[in-house]
Amino acid sequence: MNIIRTEALCESQKNDLLTLQNICQGHDSISLTFSMEEGWVYYLLYDEDCLLSALSAFFNENSEWECCAFTLPPNRRQGCFTLLFEELLKETGDSDLIFSVQENCQDTISALEAIGAAFWYREHMMSLSFSDFSGSELAKGCHIPESISISERQSFQEEPVHYVFLAGDKAVGSCYLDSWENSSYFYGFEIPENLRNQGYGRACLSLLLNDFFTQSGTGKEETLFLQVSGQNVPAMALYKKSGFQITESLSYYIY
Repeated sequence: MNIIRTEALCESQKNDLLTLQNICQGHDSISLTFSMEEGWVYYLLYDEDCLLSALSAFFNENSEWECCAFTLPPNRRQGCFTLLFEELLKETGDSDLIFSVQENCQDTISALEAIGAAFWYREHMMSLSFSDFSGSELAKGCHIPESISISERQSFQEEPVHYVFLAGDKAVGSCYLDSWENSSYFYGFEIPENLRNQGYGRACLSLLLNDFFTQSGTGKEETLFLQVSGQNVPAMALYKKSGFQITESLSYYIY
C-alpha cells in the first residue's frame, strides 16, 4: 500500500476521490462530501490503482483542522484510516482536529472513538416551505410592531441579500439570505446582546419570513434553509415555532 500526501489533486486523484465518496454515500446513506477547494491537504491510501481510504484537512481561522475521511466499506476496521490519521498528526502539532459525521454512520463514529476523538456538539440543517411557515405558531401568533422595519434590502438578483432590522431608527438585528434556483440559505441572524430576550428576535424573524414568502414574488415557490447549533436552545425553539424542520443532523467530534 502507498500513502500520497498532496495539496494539489491531479484529475485522476479527483476522480478517485469522487468514486470513493460516492461508494461511501450509497453504502452509508449520507450526503457528506470532500471539499475540492484550495487550501486543503489530502492523504490518499492506494493499493496499486485502487483508492482504499482518503483523509482531507483544512487549517481554519480558529487554528483548528477541519477533517473529512472516507474508507471503502470492505476495507474498514483494517487500519486504513488510522494510517492516514497518523500521517496527519505529524504536521498538526497541538491544534484541535474537528471531524463532522452524520449520526446514522456508525462506522465513522466507531473509527473516531477508536482514535480517542470525543463528541463535541451537534448541528442541524433545517428547512422551511411556504406551507410550513403559513401554518406555524409564529405566523399565526406573532404581532409585528409597526416600529419594526427592514432596511437596505437589496434586489434578489444581488447576492447575498443583507437585511438590517430597525426599531424606529435604531438597528435591532441583521441577517443574510443567499439564493439559488428554488432555495435560499438564511444565515448570520443576530440580535445585539443588550437587546436579547425582549422579543426582537421573534418579531424580526417573523417580519423577514413574511416578506420572503409573500412579497418577494418568488418566495412561495422556494425553500428556505439554515444551519443551527444544537447547543443554541433559544434559536432552535424559535425556528421550530416558525415551521422550520430538521432535515439533517451533523455531530462534531474533536481530537
